[in-house]
Amino acid sequence: MQIPSFHDGRFNGFRIGADKQVQLYLTTVERESFVLVLESVEALTLNDIRQGNIFDLVIRSGHELTVSDIEYVYGIRNTPTDAGRLLNAAVDKGLQLLEINPSYGAEGMVLFRAWKLQPQSD
Repeated sequence: MQIPSFHDGRFNGFRIGADKQVQLYLTTVERESFVLVLESVEALTLNDIRQGNIFDLVIRSGHELTVSDIEYVYGIRNTPTDAGRLLNAAVDKGLQLLEINPSYGAEGMVLFRAWKLQPQSD
């Protein structure tokens, strides 16, 4: 399943649930609402969440991940050895990275194992 374009969409909120599950509440520019469910979340960093967030989403995996991604999502700086070790572990575990790119507010990354997208009725 492909993620629809959320370019110029809205990030409406998130919920951190049990068993390392995170739910992101999203709306497309066409006002279609979805819940993006991320399973087996290893690390999460979300910043600058504001009313009226406008953003885009990118999911990367495996060898698309970088040391810089790992430093950001884990909040570690100037420790390339630790970041390299965590990067190798993420690749070995088959983890994926969700990148939230803002036009206005809500930026961040989530390192996780699997995802599913569910339509949400308002």
